[in-house]
Amino acid sequence: MKPSLLTLACAVALMAPLSVHAADTSVSAEIEALKQRIAELEARQAAQPTAAPADAGNHWTDRVSLGGKAEFLATHSELDEGSTNDLDVDTVELVVDAQVNEFITLSTTLKYEDEGADEEFFVDEAIAVIAKEGSPLSLTVGKTGIPFGVIESATWTDPLTDDLSDNTDDLAMLSYAQGGFSSDLYIFKGDQDNDDHVNNAGLNLGYAFGNGLSVGAGYLNNLGNTELFLDAGVDEKQSAWRINAALELGELGVSAEWIQADDFAALGGAKPSVWHLGTHYNTAVFGAPGTLALGYSESDEAAGLDLAEQRLAASVSRELGAHAELIAEYVREEGYADEDSDTLNLVLATYF
Repeated sequence: MKPSLLTLACAVALMAPLSVHAADTSVSAEIEALKQRIAELEARQAAQPTAAPADAGNHWTDRVSLGGKAEFLATHSELDEGSTNDLDVDTVELVVDAQVNEFITLSTTLKYEDEGADEEFFVDEAIAVIAKEGSPLSLTVGKTGIPFGVIESATWTDPLTDDLSDNTDDLAMLSYAQGGFSSDLYIFKGDQDNDDHVNNAGLNLGYAFGNGLSVGAGYLNNLGNTELFLDAGVDEKQSAWRINAALELGELGVSAEWIQADDFAALGGAKPSVWHLGTHYNTAVFGAPGTLALGYSESDEAAGLDLAEQRLAASVSRELGAHAELIAEYVREEGYADEDSDTLNLVLATYF
Protein backbone atom coordinates (compact mmCIF):
# COMPACT_ATOMS: atom_id res chain seq x y z
CA MET A 1 0.00 0.00 0.00
CA LYS A 2 1.37 3.44 -0.95
CA PRO A 3 1.94 5.85 1.91
CA SER A 4 -0.48 8.72 2.09
CA LEU A 5 0.50 12.35 1.86
CA LEU A 6 -0.15 12.77 5.57
CA THR A 7 2.18 9.90 6.39
CA LEU A 8 5.02 11.35 4.25
CA ALA A 9 4.60 14.80 5.87
CA CYS A 10 4.89 13.34 9.32
CA ALA A 11 8.00 11.40 8.39
CA VAL A 12 9.72 14.52 7.02
CA ALA A 13 8.75 16.51 10.11
CA LEU A 14 10.27 13.84 12.37
CA MET A 15 13.55 13.56 10.38
CA ALA A 16 14.31 17.30 10.08
CA PRO A 17 15.16 17.95 13.77
CA LEU A 18 17.40 14.88 13.81
CA SER A 19 19.37 16.18 10.84
CA VAL A 20 19.81 19.70 12.28
CA HIS A 21 20.88 18.24 15.64
CA ALA A 22 23.50 16.11 13.94
CA ALA A 23 24.93 19.16 12.13
CA ASP A 24 25.04 21.21 15.36
CA THR A 25 26.90 18.43 17.11
CA SER A 26 29.54 18.30 14.35
CA VAL A 27 30.13 22.08 14.43
CA SER A 28 30.44 22.11 18.22
CA ALA A 29 33.01 19.34 18.08
CA GLU A 30 35.07 21.25 15.54
CA ILE A 31 34.95 24.43 17.66
CA GLU A 32 36.10 22.52 20.72
CA ALA A 33 38.95 20.98 18.72
CA LEU A 34 40.05 24.42 17.52
CA LYS A 35 39.97 25.77 21.08
CA GLN A 36 42.12 22.86 22.27
CA ARG A 37 44.58 23.41 19.40
CA ILE A 38 44.87 27.14 20.20
CA ALA A 39 45.47 26.36 23.86
CA GLU A 40 48.25 23.94 22.93
CA LEU A 41 49.94 26.55 20.68
CA GLU A 42 49.73 29.22 23.40
CA ALA A 43 51.29 26.82 25.91
CA ARG A 44 54.18 26.07 23.54
CA GLN A 45 54.80 29.77 22.89
CA ALA A 46 54.82 30.55 26.61
CA ALA A 47 57.40 27.82 27.18
CA GLN A 48 59.78 29.32 24.59
CA PRO A 49 62.17 32.21 25.61
CA THR A 50 60.97 35.64 24.58
CA ALA A 51 62.97 37.03 21.68
CA ALA A 52 65.03 40.06 22.70
CA PRO A 53 64.33 43.33 20.92
CA ALA A 54 66.78 44.23 18.18
CA ASP A 55 68.37 46.98 20.35
CA ALA A 56 68.46 45.01 23.60
CA GLY A 57 71.71 45.59 25.49
CA ASN A 58 72.46 48.64 23.38
CA HIS A 59 70.78 51.26 25.55
CA TRP A 60 73.19 53.96 26.77
CA THR A 61 72.66 52.93 30.41
CA ASP A 62 74.10 49.50 29.59
CA ARG A 63 77.29 51.09 28.25
CA VAL A 64 77.93 53.74 30.91
CA SER A 65 79.21 53.26 34.46
CA LEU A 66 79.74 55.76 37.29
CA GLY A 67 82.29 55.69 40.07
CA GLY A 68 84.23 58.01 42.29
CA LYS A 69 85.52 58.84 45.73
CA ALA A 70 85.34 61.47 48.46
CA GLU A 71 87.99 62.07 51.11
CA PHE A 72 87.43 64.01 54.33
CA LEU A 73 90.53 65.24 56.18
CA ALA A 74 91.32 66.33 59.71
CA THR A 75 94.92 67.49 60.08
CA HIS A 76 97.28 68.97 62.67
CA SER A 77 100.80 70.27 61.94
CA GLU A 78 103.66 71.39 64.13
CA LEU A 79 105.81 73.94 62.29
CA ASP A 80 108.84 76.00 63.29
CA GLU A 81 106.63 79.07 63.60
CA GLY A 82 103.80 77.35 65.48
CA SER A 83 101.01 74.84 65.00
CA THR A 84 98.05 74.65 62.63
CA ASN A 85 94.98 72.43 62.31
CA ASP A 86 92.16 72.17 59.81
CA LEU A 87 89.09 70.25 58.64
CA ASP A 88 88.61 69.80 54.89
CA VAL A 89 86.67 68.05 52.20
CA ASP A 90 90.02 67.22 50.68
CA THR A 91 89.10 65.57 47.38
CA VAL A 92 85.96 64.59 45.49
CA GLU A 93 86.11 62.68 42.21
CA LEU A 94 83.36 61.58 39.83
CA VAL A 95 84.41 59.12 37.13
CA VAL A 96 82.23 58.40 34.10
CA ASP A 97 83.25 55.47 31.86
CA ALA A 98 81.50 54.66 28.59
CA GLN A 99 81.92 51.84 26.08
CA VAL A 100 81.21 53.72 22.86
CA ASN A 101 81.58 50.67 20.64
CA GLU A 102 83.75 47.58 20.35
CA PHE A 103 86.84 49.69 19.64
CA ILE A 104 86.49 52.91 21.69
CA THR A 105 86.22 53.49 25.44
CA LEU A 106 85.76 56.92 27.02
CA SER A 107 86.71 57.93 30.56
CA THR A 108 86.09 61.33 32.16
CA THR A 109 87.06 62.38 35.69
CA LEU A 110 85.58 65.46 37.33
CA LYS A 111 87.56 66.49 40.38
CA TYR A 112 87.34 68.87 43.32
CA GLU A 113 90.34 69.66 45.50
CA ASP A 114 90.66 71.95 48.48
CA GLU A 115 92.85 74.65 46.96
CA GLY A 116 91.86 77.70 48.97
CA ALA A 117 89.65 80.14 47.09
CA ASP A 118 89.60 78.05 43.86
CA GLU A 119 86.97 75.56 45.00
CA GLU A 120 85.22 74.14 41.94
CA PHE A 121 84.86 70.97 39.92
CA PHE A 122 87.21 70.73 36.95
CA VAL A 123 87.92 68.17 34.26
CA ASP A 124 90.96 66.33 35.61
CA GLU A 125 90.93 63.66 32.90
CA ALA A 126 89.09 63.09 29.63
CA ILE A 127 90.50 60.34 27.42
CA ALA A 128 89.49 57.98 24.65
CA VAL A 129 91.18 54.58 24.37
CA ILE A 130 91.09 52.93 20.96
CA ALA A 131 91.85 49.20 21.02
CA LYS A 132 90.64 45.98 19.49
CA GLU A 133 89.84 43.19 21.93
CA GLY A 134 92.77 40.82 22.17
CA SER A 135 95.19 43.19 20.47
CA PRO A 136 98.40 44.18 22.34
CA LEU A 137 98.23 47.68 20.80
CA SER A 138 96.14 50.60 22.05
CA LEU A 139 95.97 54.33 21.38
CA THR A 140 95.07 56.83 24.10
CA VAL A 141 94.17 60.44 23.28
CA GLY A 142 92.94 63.24 25.49
CA LYS A 143 93.79 65.05 28.70
CA THR A 144 95.40 63.01 31.49
CA GLY A 145 98.44 62.76 33.74
CA ILE A 146 101.72 62.48 31.86
CA PRO A 147 102.86 58.91 32.68
CA PHE A 148 106.45 59.63 33.63
CA GLY A 149 106.48 59.12 37.40
CA VAL A 150 105.28 55.70 38.52
CA ILE A 151 104.37 56.75 42.12
CA GLU A 152 104.00 53.29 43.69
CA SER A 153 103.16 54.31 47.25
CA ALA A 154 100.66 52.92 49.77
CA THR A 155 100.69 55.94 52.11
CA TRP A 156 98.00 58.58 51.78
CA THR A 157 100.58 61.36 51.28
CA ASP A 158 102.38 60.98 47.95
CA PRO A 159 106.19 60.74 47.81
CA LEU A 160 108.47 63.51 46.54
CA THR A 161 108.72 61.73 43.18
CA ASP A 162 105.11 62.75 42.59
CA ASP A 163 105.81 66.39 43.49
CA LEU A 164 108.67 66.48 40.99
CA SER A 165 106.87 64.81 38.06
CA ASP A 166 103.20 65.76 38.50
CA ASN A 167 101.85 67.07 35.18
CA THR A 168 98.48 66.93 33.42
CA ASP A 169 98.26 67.82 29.73
CA ASP A 170 96.76 66.84 26.38
CA LEU A 171 98.53 63.83 24.91
CA ALA A 172 98.49 61.03 22.36
CA MET A 173 100.00 57.74 23.53
CA LEU A 174 100.63 54.47 21.71
CA SER A 175 100.88 51.51 24.10
CA TYR A 176 101.96 47.91 23.62
CA ALA A 177 101.53 45.11 26.16
CA GLN A 178 102.30 41.46 25.48
CA GLY A 179 103.11 38.86 28.10
CA GLY A 180 105.06 40.66 30.82
CA PHE A 181 106.41 43.38 28.53
CA SER A 182 104.82 46.83 28.25
CA SER A 183 105.76 50.09 26.56
CA ASP A 184 104.32 53.59 26.06
CA LEU A 185 105.39 56.14 23.49
CA TYR A 186 103.66 59.49 23.89
CA ILE A 187 103.69 63.11 22.79
CA PHE A 188 102.01 65.91 24.73
CA LYS A 189 101.33 69.61 24.61
CA GLY A 190 102.69 71.49 27.61
CA ASP A 191 101.96 74.91 29.06
CA GLN A 192 105.25 76.14 27.60
CA ASP A 193 104.12 75.39 24.04
CA ASN A 194 102.24 77.78 21.79
CA ASP A 195 99.16 76.80 19.82
CA ASP A 196 101.09 75.68 16.73
CA HIS A 197 103.58 73.12 18.07
CA VAL A 198 103.62 69.92 20.10
CA ASN A 199 107.25 69.04 20.78
CA ASN A 200 107.22 67.18 24.10
CA ALA A 201 107.63 63.41 24.21
CA GLY A 202 108.27 60.51 26.52
CA LEU A 203 108.92 56.77 26.55
CA ASN A 204 108.19 54.07 29.13
CA LEU A 205 109.45 50.49 29.17
CA GLY A 206 108.50 47.84 31.70
CA TYR A 207 108.58 44.12 32.37
CA ALA A 208 106.63 42.10 34.95
CA PHE A 209 108.12 38.75 35.93
CA GLY A 210 105.95 35.88 37.07
CA ASN A 211 107.30 35.92 40.63
CA GLY A 212 105.86 39.32 41.64
CA LEU A 213 108.86 41.37 40.52
CA SER A 214 108.41 44.21 38.03
CA VAL A 215 110.95 46.70 36.70
CA GLY A 216 110.71 49.75 34.48
CA ALA A 217 112.45 52.76 33.01
CA GLY A 218 111.30 56.02 31.46
CA TYR A 219 112.50 59.05 29.54
CA LEU A 220 110.94 62.52 29.34
CA ASN A 221 112.32 65.26 27.11
CA ASN A 222 110.78 68.13 29.12
CA LEU A 223 110.56 67.85 32.90
CA GLY A 224 110.43 71.64 33.13
CA ASN A 225 106.78 71.60 32.05
CA THR A 226 105.67 70.05 35.36
CA GLU A 227 103.77 72.09 37.95
CA LEU A 228 106.71 72.23 40.36
CA PHE A 229 108.98 74.04 37.88
CA LEU A 230 106.26 76.28 36.44
CA ASP A 231 105.16 77.39 39.92
CA ALA A 232 108.78 78.23 40.72
CA GLY A 233 109.03 80.40 37.59
CA VAL A 234 111.47 78.06 35.84
CA ASP A 235 110.54 78.36 32.15
CA GLU A 236 113.13 75.95 30.77
CA LYS A 237 113.02 72.60 29.00
CA GLN A 238 115.30 69.85 30.30
CA SER A 239 115.02 66.08 30.00
CA ALA A 240 114.84 63.50 32.79
CA TRP A 241 115.24 59.75 33.32
CA ARG A 242 113.47 57.30 35.60
CA ILE A 243 114.08 53.78 36.85
CA ASN A 244 111.72 51.87 39.11
CA ALA A 245 111.14 48.43 40.60
CA ALA A 246 108.48 46.74 42.71
CA LEU A 247 108.13 43.37 44.42
CA GLU A 248 104.91 41.76 45.68
CA LEU A 249 105.28 38.79 48.04
CA GLY A 250 101.81 37.82 49.18
CA GLU A 251 100.60 40.52 51.56
CA LEU A 252 103.97 42.31 51.55
CA GLY A 253 104.99 44.83 48.92
CA VAL A 254 108.17 46.86 48.34
CA SER A 255 108.75 49.57 45.71
CA ALA A 256 111.57 51.92 44.70
CA GLU A 257 111.84 54.77 42.20
CA TRP A 258 114.53 57.24 41.14
CA ILE A 259 114.18 60.30 38.88
CA GLN A 260 117.16 62.32 37.62
CA ALA A 261 116.90 65.56 35.61
CA ASP A 262 119.48 67.28 33.44
CA ASP A 263 121.01 70.55 34.58
CA PHE A 264 118.76 73.64 34.70
CA ALA A 265 120.49 76.93 33.96
CA ALA A 266 117.68 78.74 35.81
CA LEU A 267 118.66 76.78 38.93
CA GLY A 268 122.36 77.59 38.66
CA GLY A 269 123.19 74.41 36.78
CA ALA A 270 121.55 72.16 39.40
CA LYS A 271 120.36 68.68 38.39
CA PRO A 272 117.28 68.02 40.55
CA SER A 273 116.70 64.38 41.49
CA VAL A 274 114.41 62.43 43.82
CA TRP A 275 114.40 58.86 45.03
CA HIS A 276 111.70 57.03 46.97
CA LEU A 277 111.51 53.74 48.85
CA GLY A 278 108.20 52.38 50.13
CA THR A 279 106.74 49.26 51.68
CA HIS A 280 103.32 48.06 52.78
CA TYR A 281 101.78 45.05 54.48
CA ASN A 282 98.14 44.01 54.27
CA THR A 283 96.86 42.65 57.57
CA ALA A 284 93.94 42.77 60.00
CA VAL A 285 93.67 46.02 61.95
CA PHE A 286 91.32 45.87 64.96
CA GLY A 287 89.44 42.96 63.41
CA ALA A 288 89.02 44.38 59.90
CA PRO A 289 91.17 44.30 56.74
CA GLY A 290 93.79 47.04 56.75
CA THR A 291 97.24 48.10 55.58
CA LEU A 292 100.41 49.24 57.28
CA ALA A 293 102.52 51.47 55.02
CA LEU A 294 105.84 53.29 55.22
CA GLY A 295 107.53 55.56 52.68
CA TYR A 296 110.68 57.65 52.58
CA SER A 297 111.66 60.17 49.88
CA GLU A 298 114.71 62.35 49.46
CA SER A 299 115.53 65.05 46.91
CA ASP A 300 118.88 66.49 45.86
CA GLU A 301 119.87 69.79 44.19
CA ALA A 302 116.27 71.07 44.42
CA ALA A 303 116.78 74.03 46.74
CA GLY A 304 115.44 76.42 44.09
CA LEU A 305 112.12 74.57 43.95
CA ASP A 306 109.26 74.38 46.43
CA LEU A 307 110.26 70.82 47.29
CA ALA A 308 111.16 69.26 50.63
CA GLU A 309 114.58 67.71 51.03
CA GLN A 310 113.22 64.71 52.95
CA ARG A 311 109.76 63.26 53.52
CA LEU A 312 108.85 60.35 55.78
CA ALA A 313 105.26 59.04 55.81
CA ALA A 314 103.88 56.23 57.98
CA SER A 315 100.23 55.22 57.87
CA VAL A 316 97.74 52.62 59.05
CA SER A 317 94.39 52.11 57.34
CA ARG A 318 91.32 50.06 58.34
CA GLU A 319 88.21 49.25 56.36
CA LEU A 320 84.94 50.71 57.68
CA GLY A 321 82.55 48.32 56.01
CA ALA A 322 82.35 48.07 52.24
CA HIS A 323 83.78 50.89 50.11
CA ALA A 324 85.17 52.97 52.99
CA GLU A 325 88.32 53.14 55.09
CA LEU A 326 89.83 55.20 57.87
CA ILE A 327 93.48 56.28 57.50
CA ALA A 328 95.75 57.59 60.25
CA GLU A 329 99.08 58.98 59.06
CA TYR A 330 102.19 60.70 60.38
CA VAL A 331 104.32 62.81 57.99
CA ARG A 332 107.74 64.27 58.78
CA GLU A 333 109.29 66.78 56.35
CA GLU A 334 112.65 68.55 56.36
CA GLY A 335 113.39 71.47 54.03
CA TYR A 336 116.62 72.73 52.50
CA ALA A 337 116.59 75.75 54.84
CA ASP A 338 115.77 73.69 57.97
CA GLU A 339 112.01 74.26 57.66
CA ASP A 340 110.84 71.17 59.50
CA SER A 341 107.25 70.04 60.03
CA ASP A 342 105.41 67.19 61.73
CA THR A 343 101.87 66.46 60.56
CA LEU A 344 99.12 64.12 61.71
CA ASN A 345 96.42 63.29 59.15
CA LEU A 346 93.13 61.50 59.84
CA VAL A 347 91.29 60.67 56.62
CA LEU A 348 87.88 59.16 55.95
CA ALA A 349 88.00 57.80 52.40
CA THR A 350 84.81 56.61 50.69
CA TYR A 351 84.46 54.97 47.29
CA PHE A 352 81.56 54.09 45.03
